[in-house]
Amino acid sequence: MRFRTHKLSTTLVYAVALTLFMLGVFALTNAGIDPRAGRVGDFDPKDAATACFGMLGLYHSIAIVFFDDDDSEKTADAATDAHIPRPADSFTGFVRQAWYKVLSVGPIFAAFCTASVFIWHSFAEFPGTLGTVWGDYTASPLPALALFFLCWAATNVGFVFASIAEAFNRDLYGLFLAAMIVMFLAGLGITVSFFFLPDQPTGSALTVAVIALPVSLIALLGARACAIVRVSRYDATHPRLTARERRRQARFGHQNKQHQPRPHPDGPPHDMLRRGEKLLMRFPSDRTPEPQMLIATDQRFARASILGSDRTFVLEQAAPGQLAGASSQWVQGHLVTIAHFRDRQDMRVVGGNPEQSRAFAEAVTLLARTGQVRR
Repeated sequence: MRFRTHKLSTTLVYAVALTLFMLGVFALTNAGIDPRAGRVGDFDPKDAATACFGMLGLYHSIAIVFFDDDDSEKTADAATDAHIPRPADSFTGFVRQAWYKVLSVGPIFAAFCTASVFIWHSFAEFPGTLGTVWGDYTASPLPALALFFLCWAATNVGFVFASIAEAFNRDLYGLFLAAMIVMFLAGLGITVSFFFLPDQPTGSALTVAVIALPVSLIALLGARACAIVRVSRYDATHPRLTARERRRQARFGHQNKQHQPRPHPDGPPHDMLRRGEKLLMRFPSDRTPEPQMLIATDQRFARASILGSDRTFVLEQAAPGQLAGASSQWVQGHLVTIAHFRDRQDMRVVGGNPEQSRAFAEAVTLLARTGQVRR
C-alpha cells in the first residue's frame, strides 16, 4: 500500500516559496513599483513595510490552503482494492494528520517569514521610527520575536476555524457555512491588524504576541480534538460504499438480495480475512449503532465497521511496517483507542472497555516494536 501524506518537506517548500515571493513584493514596493500594475511611481515606498506586513498576516491566516490533503485512499488504494471504501470528503486534510505535522506549519512559516524581514530592512528606503516594530527590527531581537509569535498565532486561528468547518461539513451545513464566514472575517481582521503592526511600539506588540500565541494553540488543540472525535463518530455511522458496491447498488437497487454478500460462518472480523491471512488481535468499540473495530492481522492493520452480525466493512487499512504503536486515552470524557502509524494518519475508535483498551494498546505497541504477539 502507498499513502501520500503531508510531509514536513512540503511545508518547507511552501515556506521558502512564500518567503521568496514576499521578498520580491517588498523589493518592488520599496522601489516605488506597484506589483499589480508594474509601473514605477505608482506606489509610495513609505508604505512598503505596511503593505507587506499585511500580506504576511493574510498568508498566515489562510495557511490552510497550503496544506496537502491525504487523499491516497481516495485515489490509489480505493481504485485498486474493492475492499477499501472511499472515505468521507475531507475539507481540511490536516484533521486526519499526525499532531506534529499540523503543529509544524505555523512555526515553520513564521520562522522563514520573520527571517526574511531582516533582508527587507537591510535595503529599505524608509527603515521606520525607532521604538516601533519596523524601526527596531535590526536593532533588537524583540520585534522579530513578536512577528514570529503573531504569524504563528495567525496560522493557528485559521486552523481553528478550519477544524470547526471540518467537524460540521458532513451533516450540519449551516454551522459549516458559519465557520467559513467567521474564518473569512477573522482572516480579514488579522490582515488589517498586521497592516498596523510596523508602526506599533515594540513592547506593546510583543505583549499582544505573548498572549495570542498560547491562546491560539489551546484553541487549535481543542478544536481539532473535537473535530477528530466528531468525524470518527460520523464515519462510523455513515460508512462509504466501495466503487463496486456503488455500481452494484445503482444497477440492482437496495432490495436485490441475490447480490448481497453471504454470511461468513465465523462472522466478523473473520469475513474480512484474505486467503492465508491470520487474525492477531482486535478491539471493538460500543458507541455507535454499527460498532467499529481495530483489527491487527499478519498482513495489515485495519479499522472496520461491523454491519450487523455477518459483515465487516473495512474503513481504512495500513501495512504492518507502518504501525508505530497504540494508545488508550480519555478525550472529553470519551474513551478513545488510537493506533499510531508512520507517514499516515492515526486510526481511532471511540468507546469500549477501558481495561481491554489499555491491554490492546500495550499489545499493539509490543507488536509494532518486536513483531511478537502477547500471549
